[in-house]
Amino acid sequence: MNDLERYRQLIGFSSDGVHELDVQGRITHVNDSGCAVLCIADPAAAIGQPLATFWPEPARAAIEAALATARQGKSMQFTQILPSASGDDSWWLVSVHPYLDAQQQVDGMAVISHDITEPVQARLALDTVIHGLHSRLNLSERAGESGVARNEVLGRQLARARIFQQEGAGREQLLKLQLGLASAAQAVAEHASQQAQKNEAIGQLVAGLSHDFANMLQIAIVALSSIQDDPANLTVTQRRLLGYSMDGVQHAALLAKRLLAFARVHRYTAEPVELAAIVRDIEGFARHSLGAGMDFQVEPAGAGLPTLGDRHSIEQAFINLCINARDACHGQGTIRVRLGDLVVGEAEDSTLRPAGDYVTLAVTDNGSGMDEAVREHLFEPYFTTKPEGVGTGLGLAQVYGVMRLAGGFVDVQSAPGEGTTMTLAFPRLQLPVTA
Repeated sequence: MNDLERYRQLIGFSSDGVHELDVQGRITHVNDSGCAVLCIADPAAAIGQPLATFWPEPARAAIEAALATARQGKSMQFTQILPSASGDDSWWLVSVHPYLDAQQQVDGMAVISHDITEPVQARLALDTVIHGLHSRLNLSERAGESGVARNEVLGRQLARARIFQQEGAGREQLLKLQLGLASAAQAVAEHASQQAQKNEAIGQLVAGLSHDFANMLQIAIVALSSIQDDPANLTVTQRRLLGYSMDGVQHAALLAKRLLAFARVHRYTAEPVELAAIVRDIEGFARHSLGAGMDFQVEPAGAGLPTLGDRHSIEQAFINLCINARDACHGQGTIRVRLGDLVVGEAEDSTLRPAGDYVTLAVTDNGSGMDEAVREHLFEPYFTTKPEGVGTGLGLAQVYGVMRLAGGFVDVQSAPGEGTTMTLAFPRLQLPVTA
């Protein structure tokens, strides 16, 4: 079950009526409670119809005004009396919220209707009691009753009634807040579902293309191999060019294999790994991913850098850092990769940087850098400063997730115009000492 199906089922469980609309106000989805609110007998036939046509004539002006407000990117709430299937009138608290796309443009609306008939009826009954108490108290005063004790009793009853009324108003305000939070959660869930489906589709496309490309390269390798098997019929120049061709095709096949591995979904599996070896194996793939405009260099590592982690996840995190550095340089700049170690002492211990011995992987660029406001939201999912269509806002969120699973942390050093250094710190794996 994907996230969108789970979201649809979640909306279906709600006792509130939920109507999802396009920008023109036509129904795109309605749950069972939404059908009950407007007495919709055939939900399938309602799809594509204007929501206002299902409202009684006297109430259409209210819903049209709320939809007009939502089209301007603003939410709105109002109460409305609607007839039920039994013919009795019911009170509803109606919330209308806009869906906003990445450019903050309205691309749909949600109408959530919550039944408040019971609290409204209770409030009306309470108002009647309060009015009766007022009348009795006034009558007592006008009649000149000398029973002070009776007036005090009536006064206390009136005070209690007012307290009940205030508590009812507080519950109503809390209900409005809960409805607003539910609407916001719905919008976030919808956006996350759409983004996840998009990413999954891209991954499937890349995996399919990589697989087909690898198969075609294999055919070329077989053909070149058959020519190499008969060198006597080749000139020296032809043999040299054939060697270049074979090297190029085999290198392309390796890149296709790497790309296919990145496109597939992998379960996180922690195992002893050597950080320097991971970078050495993925260095060529990273270099090709960055383009010819980047000066990409990996400094040699010193001693061994063992840690416990998932090789594929670390590779993905490294590639994400390199791609982010390239984008910060706008495709023309320098990236330096340094491997090393770090000791966080007890005096520096914190929740985000626990004391301990770490092995590090640092990626430094000479790009535009970041200010404090950007750094505060750097690892939030879907946060990006890149133009629409360039980034998803998930790369650094993946990096942060990998470091949390590994028990490490990320250090960020950056300032506007001074470039950025991101350092991944993995807990050093203490290997047994061999005799």
